[in-house]
Amino acid sequence: MHVLHVTKKLPPAVGGDATAVAALGRAQHRSGYNVEFLAYRGDGVVEGQGIHLAGPTLSESQLDRVGFRRYLGMQAIHRWARRNLSGLRPDLVHAHAVDVGASVVGIARDLGVPVVLTCHGVWFPHHPGWYPSGRLERFLLRRGYDTVTSVDRASVQALREIGLRDAVLVPNGVDISEFEGPRPRHEAIRFLFVGRHVHQKGIDTLLEAAARAQARIGDRFALQLAGDGPERLRLEHQARDLRLSGSVRFLGSLSRTELLEAYRGADVLVIPSRYEGFPLVILEAWAAGLPVIATSVGGVPDLCDAQNAVLIPPDDAGALADAMASLASDPSQREALGAAGRSLVRTRYTWDTIAGQYERVYERCIARARDAGP
Repeated sequence: MHVLHVTKKLPPAVGGDATAVAALGRAQHRSGYNVEFLAYRGDGVVEGQGIHLAGPTLSESQLDRVGFRRYLGMQAIHRWARRNLSGLRPDLVHAHAVDVGASVVGIARDLGVPVVLTCHGVWFPHHPGWYPSGRLERFLLRRGYDTVTSVDRASVQALREIGLRDAVLVPNGVDISEFEGPRPRHEAIRFLFVGRHVHQKGIDTLLEAAARAQARIGDRFALQLAGDGPERLRLEHQARDLRLSGSVRFLGSLSRTELLEAYRGADVLVIPSRYEGFPLVILEAWAAGLPVIATSVGGVPDLCDAQNAVLIPPDDAGALADAMASLASDPSQREALGAAGRSLVRTRYTWDTIAGQYERVYERCIARARDAGP
């Protein structure tokens, strides 16, 4: 099967969608697929050997927000598809964001090529109905895809409620082999956050909880924040105001190698999000054998239960501090939660397993396109 993945970004760009699309492509290649990629032009991404780039070069922040340069990228992807898709003639186009999907879906359908759209989380349910980005997202979702999938049940339900009745759940996966290797020992209990520094992620609540947890844990407490974003400066000021400068480190945007080292050096992953889709970082933490503390929002309850994680309400610094202090004092519980998570990843969330689920989606779409005829 010949598949063209169309995506916002590819490694070395950071982010769950870049990691997921590249890993899915590798799994499909192992199973014999002919896999190609079309993406916005990002810093460090090299064109060639099945990787096609379009538009102006976008920085990490420009790739993650809707702006003028990303709009120029959409136009460039549309022009690329108009020039090249008929010659490339894939069996199926798999888009991984509404903007890139909208740029190619009409051209593909005119050629009789089915198009699958995967939403790595949808955001319109979390904003008022009049909110411009939510209205734009709903409009772009209704562009005539053969199938829309999403990575969490809450998003699938939201998609069905706006009329996409055949929306399908296909979760993310993880490459366990990336996380093999020894884990260094430290005196401190290292809590790790991984994600963009934006309001959605609840890092302000995490810092409040960190101040309370540190008072109970003492000098052994350490928190590392991997990632970057528009709220970083404000959060750094908040950490200083809470007198956390000696125990909290802002690591900034990490390369994949640096991120894997951060997982191996951590003791607990903390996800304090206000809303989420399907947090790939949970699977990555479990692959590294880490216990997880997470807010019970979005797709998190699809993954986590009392056997493999500690779930807390969002925006509750007290509950988060209690969970952090409890795991800091109980190494056997940390070990049990991490082992349960790693076992779940091995049995249900490898990329080879997820690729098999997508294959069934692809086959249905291709069969419908064939039955529809020219």
